[in-house]
Amino acid sequence: MRHLTKREKEILACLKEDPLVSQDELAAKMKISRSAAAVHISNLMRKGYILGRGYILQERSGVLIVGKSWLEIAAYVNSREISISCGGLGCEMAAELAGYNIAPILITVLGQDESGDQIYNYLLKKGVELRHVIRSGDCSTAKRLHVFDGENVLYHLEDMRITQTLGEKELAACGEIIKTAKVLLIDASLSSAEIKYLLKLAKSYDILTTFVGGSLDWCLRQDFCSYPQVFLVCWNHELPGFSGEDPESCFPVCREIVGRGLAALIVIFDEQGVVLATPQEAVYLPFSPLQGMSSALSISAGIAVGLAAGHGFRFAVRRALGRTQATDACEK
Repeated sequence: MRHLTKREKEILACLKEDPLVSQDELAAKMKISRSAAAVHISNLMRKGYILGRGYILQERSGVLIVGKSWLEIAAYVNSREISISCGGLGCEMAAELAGYNIAPILITVLGQDESGDQIYNYLLKKGVELRHVIRSGDCSTAKRLHVFDGENVLYHLEDMRITQTLGEKELAACGEIIKTAKVLLIDASLSSAEIKYLLKLAKSYDILTTFVGGSLDWCLRQDFCSYPQVFLVCWNHELPGFSGEDPESCFPVCREIVGRGLAALIVIFDEQGVVLATPQEAVYLPFSPLQGMSSALSISAGIAVGLAAGHGFRFAVRRALGRTQATDACEK
């Protein structure tokens, strides 16, 4: 779906509260003319957010992230400085996806405390859809503390108790939004039971799925490569039995891994490009000269956006690499 303007977001929120509102009432609420309200309604229909004149809203989601979020605290002995930032793979991937002018949906657990508010507001400003974030009063928001002396870590402490409350029961409560996702990104640090439950849903509803933060070796050991809904992004040094620097020389290894049942395998070669292997093809796609190397996180995000827009893997990967200018086409 295409990007919404601020006014369109306001009107859509109003329609969700009262789907039977008339255009006159909508105009009065928004403090705009009736003709302006009609134009906004028409634009929302054209962009696919409204399915009919009865204001039937399109609730089909695009990209869904299920993962952990925490507050990252770093203290530096030499400079006596303290930095606080929002971390966790769920939080980081959601923020990365929001940079593509989409509203990714995040399922995570935050405490009902100031730290939870800080992460929530950070993601809200980024444009992440937070309706399905779980705010728990049982534990405080997860935190990680590192104390540095130069580059050396003197002390490390973390409180991740709240992340253990994101179980099958909580995920089942979000079943409808998971069921309608086009692309699912799973934090690899979730428990084995949570991941297997999410993969079960992905298989049942045929949702393209990938992992954030999991190595290729981990995926192979867990037998996640046998799911035809799963696509993986990894580095070339992770390929088993491969030590070359020529991207095309890894085609046989990639074909063997994809042959286990994967939808696709995307292998990043440092400062060169990526190899895309699917059941149909294995190709090498170099980085754009102006782009240089990308992180696995940013490439995974770009691919997810392209797939959610309905494109195939080759176009989605090219988009993630900056090889195409068809950003508008990916949002249709």
